[in-house]
Amino acid sequence: MDFVSVIIPVFNDTQRLRTCLTALDNQTYPQHLYEVIVVDNNSDEPIDAVVAEFEHVIYAFEAKQSSYAARNTGIAMAKGKILAFTDSDCTPCEQWLESGVNALCLGQADLAGGSVTFSFSPQRTAAELFDSITSLQVKKNIENRQLTVTANLFAHRTVFDAIGYFDSSLKSGGDFKWTKKATDSGFKLIYAPDAEISHPTRHFRSLVKKGYRVGAGQLDLQLDQNIALWAVIRHSIRQMLPPNPWRYRQFILDSENDEARQHIPSILFIAWICNIAKSLGRFNALGKRLGNQTKVSLQGQH
Repeated sequence: MDFVSVIIPVFNDTQRLRTCLTALDNQTYPQHLYEVIVVDNNSDEPIDAVVAEFEHVIYAFEAKQSSYAARNTGIAMAKGKILAFTDSDCTPCEQWLESGVNALCLGQADLAGGSVTFSFSPQRTAAELFDSITSLQVKKNIENRQLTVTANLFAHRTVFDAIGYFDSSLKSGGDFKWTKKATDSGFKLIYAPDAEISHPTRHFRSLVKKGYRVGAGQLDLQLDQNIALWAVIRHSIRQMLPPNPWRYRQFILDSENDEARQHIPSILFIAWICNIAKSLGRFNALGKRLGNQTKVSLQGQH
């Protein structure tokens, strides 16, 4: 059995981090065959104090506020042949490590994305239902796009040795960018349904913030895929228009979520606001990129 390094970036999330580390302390995978590295991403909360509660957890610090910079710090420290990634707000099941490692071995794969279930507040709001049917769609992304997220990812170290680490300049979308680079380079990515984590659903304000952050990250991914700039701008403008109600209604019906079906108008409105946030994030990132290019061009003329 291979030694595994679990890497968790964290920023001001002590309560949920403690829950995550407790779950990792009770894995079916032999404890002497894995380590857990928590990378404090310049938090205001005492992350080191939480880590100190767990004997087998290693504390690290990364000042640059990017979860991908924090993950890179963890990778550089890691001893494992297999690197496993999750987030501080995620709770892995007891078989998470065992199932993820087995999926890599049995599937003769280089990378594996595990499944994500969602936990709800007692209110089970329309925003939470929207999040549960649109976010972290691991199986769909692996099968249709050959990419996945770092909320639940297993990868052989040899992949990082071959293609490099995450893009630390990004605050969102770096996991999509890196896993797509891996599959484009010929590495095999599979879905591992038994390597399951639980993730809390987001409320409306958090969804809007996430939409803005994701939009900014999508710009780099789109341009890296050689999508024309005019096409990105056109898509961003169209995304600010209300979504097609009949198409989105069908999407909700296809999700087979009975509760979501009862909140179609509210979910449609939330989808629209989140799409606007994505477009604004993309336009902001585009403005910064063009501004930097202009600055470099002017400096070159002097």
